[in-house]
Amino acid sequence: MVDLAARIDQVPLAYVDVETTGLSPQGGDRVCEVAILRCQGGQVLDAMQQLINPQRPMGAGAYAVHGISDDMLRDAPTFDAVMNDVLELFAGAVVVGHNTPFDLGFLAAELALLHVPMPSLVALDTLRLARRNVASPRYSLGVLAATLGVEVDGRAHRAMVDVLTTRAVLQRLVEGLWPAGVRTVQEYVAAQGGPISLERRRPVVDVPPLILDALRRHRPLLLRYRSERGEVTERIVEPLGVSDRGGYASLIAHCHLRDAQRSFRLDRIIAMDVVEAFE
Repeated sequence: MVDLAARIDQVPLAYVDVETTGLSPQGGDRVCEVAILRCQGGQVLDAMQQLINPQRPMGAGAYAVHGISDDMLRDAPTFDAVMNDVLELFAGAVVVGHNTPFDLGFLAAELALLHVPMPSLVALDTLRLARRNVASPRYSLGVLAATLGVEVDGRAHRAMVDVLTTRAVLQRLVEGLWPAGVRTVQEYVAAQGGPISLERRRPVVDVPPLILDALRRHRPLLLRYRSERGEVTERIVEPLGVSDRGGYASLIAHCHLRDAQRSFRLDRIIAMDVVEAFE
């Protein structure tokens, strides 16, 4: 049990990140990598990082985000082989992640497949904490880290790199909130807007039918898109998938205008249409 009245620096913190084959455990997507770092008082107590054989093909959109291929996972263990390690690292700790409901939702789904209930957890979400307490142009882990002066060491969207970044981000958030008297676990739960409930998380991103059609038929899309600065452009993109990293649903696609992979927030797409013929 976590003592909610204890100071945040006096309890174990289990930083977690998972990479997955897609966005929806209800739709059959699975965990393909998990990393957990258990710390207390600034000291690392234990850690794990493991690729997981998801027993299903990798989604194109997920691969575009984290770069984990089917070949990399072929000889990896299945989740049942690491389940006890995950539960032991969580035991008695405050679980910390960036968009924590995403990670815990997938872990709960993996446990359910093994007929094991998800333990009752106290969880903190650096995404929610930052949105309520820090001014940042965006709140994806990479942008937030840059805003707070945290250097990302390694490829983003690999599990242990994101765990280490999340740990450094929480340290910066604590440095900002501590002088205001936010010190106990309960006070940090309140600072993020209350306890995290997995039941309140919408499990599946509502992907527009045109994007689903383009993905199914491998057709390009013509997008009319408004950038963060309000600039409106038209571009042809080849959809790879949809991601909700950073708390926003985004189309991952190869952009012909930039000749590079880009992400496009769905709420900034003004109009789109499937391109039936494109050279």
